[in-house]
Amino acid sequence: MLDLLVEHGPAGVTMEAVAAKAGTSKPVLYRRWADRGALLRDTLLTMATAAIPHEDTGSYRQDMLAILRGWANLFTGPSADLLRAAIAAGAHDPELRAVFQKDVIGWRKQEMAAMLARGIERGDVRADVPVEIARELGQSVLWHRLLITGDPITDELIVELVDEVLVPFVAPRAR
Repeated sequence: MLDLLVEHGPAGVTMEAVAAKAGTSKPVLYRRWADRGALLRDTLLTMATAAIPHEDTGSYRQDMLAILRGWANLFTGPSADLLRAAIAAGAHDPELRAVFQKDVIGWRKQEMAAMLARGIERGDVRADVPVEIARELGQSVLWHRLLITGDPITDELIVELVDEVLVPFVAPRAR
């Protein structure tokens, strides 16, 4: 389905085109998805949930390494062009943009807030951490590299980002 987005833009992602690409019929698609938005949501959310770990590793540092490595694999692997196309298409397709922001990014925000809450409970994240910043800080560097600069997204970058920026940012303060 996302191949259609890359090849033909948002207008090319129709239930008819998806059915043809999948070798099935529109009624089969409509039994599973009510409309194009539901199909897009499930496709993008499945891609994100499969690629980005959300299990508790027992430490904020290890959680963030796992999460950012998941994003890095998504951003540097075979899905990178599809992801860029989905983001670019969202600029001209309000339905796609809403699905991506509400469902994919919304899911990540919830997962990151839960991960930070676990860190607070364990004591490796300070209780007064600004969650809205902390949950997006590391990912924003990777998104910036993917969409703006094109600079490499490497494991060395991820480790440095976690150890030099994220862990110090959330660490409990000495009294």
